[in-house]
Parts: sequence; C-alpha cells; structure tokens
Amino acid sequence: MKKGGKIAIIIGVIVLIIAIAGGYFFINDQTQKAKIMEEFSQIEELTKSGDFNMDALNEKTSTIVATGKYGTVEKAAKNYASDLFNTAYEIRTVLEDEKLAKLLTANNYKEDGPEFTETKKYLSETKQKLEDGKTQMLSYLEEGKINSYIEAETKDSYSIELYRQLLREDIEISDKEKNELEQSIEKVQSMLKIEEEVIDFLIENKDQWRIQGDQILFNSNSLVVKYNGFLTKLRIL
Repeated sequence: MKKGGKIAIIIGVIVLIIAIAGGYFFINDQTQKAKIMEEFSQIEELTKSGDFNMDALNEKTSTIVATGKYGTVEKAAKNYASDLFNTAYEIRTVLEDEKLAKLLTANNYKEDGPEFTETKKYLSETKQKLEDGKTQMLSYLEEGKINSYIEAETKDSYSIELYRQLLREDIEISDKEKNELEQSIEKVQSMLKIEEEVIDFLIENKDQWRIQGDQILFNSNSLVVKYNGFLTKLRIL
C-alpha cells in the first residue's frame, strides 16, 4: 500500500507539473502573440494617415519584442513592413519634391534655359525613380513576395500561418487596388513625359523664345500654339 501510494503521489505530482507547464506555455504563447499584435497595431497607427514619420517607423520595425518562434514571425513581418514602407516613402519623396512643380515656370526657363541641362537630368532621374518605385511597390504586394520573408526565416507551419494572419490585408489586396496604385504613378509618369516634351521643344527652338517678367514669349504664333498644346495636355491628365 505504501509503495502504491508513493507511486500515486509521484504520478499526481507529474500530472500537476505537466498541467502547470502546459498552462505556462499557453499563457506564454498568448502573451507573445499579444505583443506582436500590439506592435503591428502601433505600426498601423504610425502609417494610417499616409504622412508617416520614417524615422519613427524604422525604429519600430527594427525592434523585436517577442521571443522564440514569435520573435521569428515578428522579425519577418517587420522586415516586410520596413521594405514596403521605405519604398512608399521614396515614392512619396519624389512626388512631394517642390522642384517637380516648378519645371515649367519662367524662373526655371531663365535659370536653366535654353539648354536645360539640369532640368533634363532631373527629369530623367525622376522618371527612373518612379519606375523603379512602382515596380518594387507592386512586387511587395504579390503573395509570393510577402511569403518569402517568413519562408526565409523558418519552415514551421504554425509560424508561417501566424505571419500570414498578421499580413492578411496585404496578402488579400485586390487587383483593383493594385491597378489604382499603378495608375496613380503612371499618371505622374505621363505628366513628366509631357514636361520633357516641352523642354525638348524649348531646346529645339531656343532662338525663338524669350522670358519677359514671368511670361514666355515666342517669335511666332505657330510656336505659341504648339507650346499651349503641351500645357493643354497637362491640364487634362
């Protein structure tokens, strides 16, 4: 009896320890998941207006608060978020450049005309930045690209599924939304193409125009018509 009682006590202790340990791991799992969810809630708060502070966002995405497999999920998801928003920020920086709105002004014509060396260089670089940004941005919205961040870190199915839950909205973004993003950038690219045509027109006819005050004056009415035609194209974009 004593021997049997001793065994029963030991078994009872083992069962108790297993139950406590199981409870600990459950609580720990829930705590780790909650940490990650809170981190991405804060990232959403930082970026939801579109006018986000890149320094604050980089600080958030470079800090890992979870541990173990949850830390792996957090790291992969934050690496993805960092690349996505850095690309978006680069595009935004190009679009918000004040110089972009001043290319077809009398002041720029006076400063950089009639050869427009700096203007041509700026237009070329800006068009390339937008093309690269558009390509990168669209690639980050492809499911395979999104999944590649977690697949590079782990093969654990639970971790991959948790990662996909975190980024579900990015994974499930519609083709309509992707097309709207692409078209908005392409509209700016079309604008830049027309502006480049204007600059090329001014270079080609550099002896046929002059700046007077804040106006450009041409030596013939046909040139005025062509110049205004370019401006009309810009207005109807």
